[in-house]
Amino acid sequence: MIKRIEKSQLRAGMFVEAVEGFQRDAPFSDRRFKLTHQADVEAVKCSNLTGVYINPTRGTDISDADKARSSSIRVKGPRKDGRQAPPTPQKIAANAIFETTAALAAIFRDARSGRALAREMVIPIVEQVIHSIDVDPSVLIAITRLKSRDKTTLLHSIAVCALMVRFAQSLDGDKQTVLTLGMSGLLHDIGKIGIPLRVLNKAGRLSEAEMTIMKRHPSIGYEMLSRKAGMPDAVLDVCLHHHERVDGKGYPGGKVAHEISGAARMSAICDVYDALTSARPYRDPWAPERAVAWMKGTDGMFDCSLLSKFFENVAGM
Repeated sequence: MIKRIEKSQLRAGMFVEAVEGFQRDAPFSDRRFKLTHQADVEAVKCSNLTGVYINPTRGTDISDADKARSSSIRVKGPRKDGRQAPPTPQKIAANAIFETTAALAAIFRDARSGRALAREMVIPIVEQVIHSIDVDPSVLIAITRLKSRDKTTLLHSIAVCALMVRFAQSLDGDKQTVLTLGMSGLLHDIGKIGIPLRVLNKAGRLSEAEMTIMKRHPSIGYEMLSRKAGMPDAVLDVCLHHHERVDGKGYPGGKVAHEISGAARMSAICDVYDALTSARPYRDPWAPERAVAWMKGTDGMFDCSLLSKFFENVAGM
């Protein structure tokens, strides 16, 4: 039986059937999702939702939740003077991640079922990320650090989207360019939904045979995104070529410097930086300083000019 509860009653483990308070055309106004992490719960509590409908048959019930111990992320309440404390970058990032993760998960499910993806489905998600960064650029740091091992692909896609947005802004890209490059980052790994879970979620390094399978994801993603007319060329290009390297040792085409677009070169930097600084089933995340040092030490892997600008304007924030 579906129940309406207040935001304050939410707990991790609940399955949300519907929400109240968002505009009808918001990214996940019609989405159903499970609150897997406490960060998701806190994001809802910080949002402009007025009510939530849960389905106890698909997740935790309110009676069970109230008995459970909560390892909550503390959210500052009203100050002593009665005014609400301003939201922290972490709170803004948590809210943005909650909304974008729910919406992106639905898009990935649609793609997995064979439905063509339209750019109109993606634009609101990217606009939410852009807005969050515009409100406070330090939110980017929070977004790239709010990671978990069991949501790697979704959160990696959102983080790369955020990095691409900030990278494009730092290069004085116009509004449309920033939006398109954000879309490119968000969808760059969508082909991974076509990779067997035993390979995608393996808790260890991939064998040569498994790596061959994994290397198919750019081509799979490109084919998926090409099904619907209107997807920007840059989005298709980044999806197919984000693993290409300036020295020609990348995949799937082994392209060299002059054959790789600027957008694809940017995505290669953002993709690797986020991968290094994210938790993986087989290792802990690297500190940003370690990731920067390693990337600087690579010989011919990345575009040197873009790499310097990324470290100066994005990773160095």
